[in-house]
Amino acid sequence: MQIVGVISEYNPFHYGHLYHLNKIKSDLITDGIICVMSGNFVQRGEPAIFNKWARTEMALCGGVDLVVELPTCFATSTAEIFAESAIRLLNSMQIVQTISFGMEHLAKKELLLIGKLLATEPDLYKKTLKTELKNGKSFPEAREKAIIKYIQNTNLDCNIDAVLALLNNPNSILAIEYVKAIHKTNSGICIHPIFRIGAGYHNKALEDKYSSATAVRNALSELSVNGILNKVPEFCSKIFQREIQSGFGPISLKDFETMILYILRRTSTQELSRFFDVSEGLENRIKRISKSNYSIDNMINEIKTKRYPVTRIQRILMHVLLNIDKSITETRKPAYIRILGFNDKGVRILRRIKNKCTLPVITKASDYKQLDPTAKSMFEIDLTATDIYSIAYRDKSLRKCGIDFRKKPLYYKSSK
Repeated sequence: MQIVGVISEYNPFHYGHLYHLNKIKSDLITDGIICVMSGNFVQRGEPAIFNKWARTEMALCGGVDLVVELPTCFATSTAEIFAESAIRLLNSMQIVQTISFGMEHLAKKELLLIGKLLATEPDLYKKTLKTELKNGKSFPEAREKAIIKYIQNTNLDCNIDAVLALLNNPNSILAIEYVKAIHKTNSGICIHPIFRIGAGYHNKALEDKYSSATAVRNALSELSVNGILNKVPEFCSKIFQREIQSGFGPISLKDFETMILYILRRTSTQELSRFFDVSEGLENRIKRISKSNYSIDNMINEIKTKRYPVTRIQRILMHVLLNIDKSITETRKPAYIRILGFNDKGVRILRRIKNKCTLPVITKASDYKQLDPTAKSMFEIDLTATDIYSIAYRDKSLRKCGIDFRKKPLYYKSSK
């Protein structure tokens, strides 16, 4: 069987995602697509606009066969940890031959070169990176200079313009991290990059068809799908409408503003230092600024600096909100495979995973109690994330704890 893995958030699903899945099927002879998807909180350090079950449904409607949840402690971390933990999850299944992802620039030779370079970190690269960081450069700037210097000094056969393009586009940066993780984990997984079409990652304007997820989220923030009809697949607009009418969304960072401010004000600077990516005295800055702000947007803008971008601050705040200790995030190793949904083909794929995988497979949340202590702690973060996420539901009757225990994996029966 040729199984293809996709790592995504589908926050929310749109025509660009549908194009990607269809292109996989037209390019490759595939027996199924497995998606590793973020749960209720995502990598930018925000809550997902709709919950993981609604987004699982979108994925299955769009052509994914099996949806697996990336544990929250990794889904809300840096691009490096997000990518590495997802690759480790796919590796553990023992049946995935290829991963596919979208990129703004199809430069496969340069992509493979940079990924391997970052995985091996030769001395010249490390020395240059350290020097540039000491000179006050942000990490992305320092890394770019270190990569270019290494390429030039070692006369590597590659296009510098293509390298720069890869290092300065969001989806390409994630692609680099996937390749790097494949090298680091000695994975046998191959890559199948696909040219990303449509609006740019950060484009906030709705396009006729290929709008960005950012633009769709902004339109949905008005609690109406009227403005995005025909701009997302029909099955998506129906799910959006249902979720909004049922009081499940849309959800945004603003919904957790009071909770986050409360937690920051009652938490000591020493306690803040135990969260991932809080270093160099950043805990003091966060604590001080939280005391003088009533708006989470203003607080984030005051905390951010060239060295500490908005997404890093938001990820820290999500870890504070969800009480995720950095020790578990730093492992980068998912300890179970949590199934969110499948179709008929996905059922067959799941049987193969259960026969071959190196991790326990969880289809029923209550089974997590049989996990080892590390895995159990990791799963309990996912449970807590769902319980906290539900506090933002507009229908207050939906805010009860334990939703994960009442939800079964979604079975999608295609009408085709």
